[in-house]
Amino acid sequence: MSAATTIIVAPRERFRSILTSLESLFATVPRETPVVVEGCSPPDVRAALAVLQAARPFTWIARDHFVTPHEARNIGFETVTSEFVVFADNDMIYEPDWLARLEENARRNTSDMVAPAICIGPPRATTVHHAGGSLVIDGTPDRPHVTERHRMKDEALAALRDQPPNEDNEVVEFHCFLARSAFIARHGPLDERLITREQIDIALRAALAGARVTFEAGAVVTYDARVPFERDDLVYHLFRWSHDLARRSLDVFRATWGTETDGTRVLHGWIARHRLRAITSAYPDEAAAMGPKRFRTEFAAPLEARLTAQALATRSDLPAQHHPRALPRQKRLAFFSRHVAAAPSPPFLHLGAAPGKSRPMIVASMATMPSRHATLQEALGSILPQVDRLFLFLDGFGEAAVVRHPRIVPLRSEAFGDLGAGGKLLGLTLYNPGDLYLTLDDDIRYPPDFVARMCSHLETTKGMAAFGVHGSVLKPALKSYLLDRQVALRSHGRPRPSRVDVLGTDAVLFSTARLAFDVREWQHRNMVDLQFAVECAQRGIDRFTVARPAG
Repeated sequence: MSAATTIIVAPRERFRSILTSLESLFATVPRETPVVVEGCSPPDVRAALAVLQAARPFTWIARDHFVTPHEARNIGFETVTSEFVVFADNDMIYEPDWLARLEENARRNTSDMVAPAICIGPPRATTVHHAGGSLVIDGTPDRPHVTERHRMKDEALAALRDQPPNEDNEVVEFHCFLARSAFIARHGPLDERLITREQIDIALRAALAGARVTFEAGAVVTYDARVPFERDDLVYHLFRWSHDLARRSLDVFRATWGTETDGTRVLHGWIARHRLRAITSAYPDEAAAMGPKRFRTEFAAPLEARLTAQALATRSDLPAQHHPRALPRQKRLAFFSRHVAAAPSPPFLHLGAAPGKSRPMIVASMATMPSRHATLQEALGSILPQVDRLFLFLDGFGEAAVVRHPRIVPLRSEAFGDLGAGGKLLGLTLYNPGDLYLTLDDDIRYPPDFVARMCSHLETTKGMAAFGVHGSVLKPALKSYLLDRQVALRSHGRPRPSRVDVLGTDAVLFSTARLAFDVREWQHRNMVDLQFAVECAQRGIDRFTVARPAG
């Protein structure tokens, strides 16, 4: 059974992670399992790989130029003669029997592709990142909007083991998955022009081909994403996620599938922030000393330009990139016609779904400080049962652990800067497309039906407005913010939703499909309500306080 699969390990976004990853891999697969490693590693990493290869032989294909992940996968696939192939990134950690479980699943279900349970760490095998997923298709057949939805994202692995989801699946992640080699050969090569949307691309190709895609809960691997970057690894990371490659990738995906893409949000949102986070983790002292804005403009931007140019210079004489045959337009339109027609009309615009559920994902965010420890516990206890994830900005706690909970993602001021109360909106740099975002305070006990009632109000506007509890209406001749406004206190009764100019961000719900920004770019650190009102006004987003009884 072991020789039935070739494992192709490709660079994801750094080089040094490969040593730990391969040691984990070799400890969990039979010695005779073929392994192909492709990369353009620094000299010391290559020397360590040579030592590892002498102890445990594996096929090693090296290049003297920087390669994208799909280029590496295609190079590796040229060597494949086995029944199955596993595509894996070079920052994965593997649990025992993962490969045997994937092979068994593929044979039992006659699957063309099988996704394992992918966790995110460190720590390993603790928090689910991807337990299979589904394509989300809306819009119109000739201009569809396509995204994908992870199942059980950020839930505890224990929850998956207690109640594993159905093996039926639509989406695999290139972090790690198994495929029949014949399927890849028939529908490949992988499109080397893509450095983003590649998992949606292969999911769509599988769907059009009528392929069988399944999920195996018993195969567990961990995507080791939360490890700080070494400075030597930044050159590959900044090349792999470079603005030009990402922009071309979105253009190619749009042209291939005739889809709409959230290009601006993707390029200037997650991808740009991902590059900055890597630089910040490699240069923490400089980031702390300069502050977020100066660090970004005076340090990170010049470094990014220099290292990206250095990487691209190695690729000056390469042949044209490989990509699959063009898809027949009529076949593509027929596919999207079926799926768009079958999709129920959502109550919101392009909303994602909560892990394993059919409703939008509720992402909460709160900022706190050491002096609020007592009230924080009550606030968290009241709201955590109602949300799917909570970003907790810890202002001035150092490395001390404050709370540990599978739904809480701690964001420390030491890593992200002195944001004050604005830290409650930092989670907007980490959201998934279509999440519903809820801002909270650390000294309020929220009623048990709070989220459900807020969502019911948001649904009435199809996610086009922002709703809160506390608000203010400004006078036309505004001279003083403190004096020239009428305040709708949270204790005041309201028979119906009321339009306001400024919402109190102690309790505001809105859709990220309509509103997303980076709080680190705000001019003022603690004028959160006013600056949030400005963000809404600039986008034409109405603000309302919700209906509620007095008291």
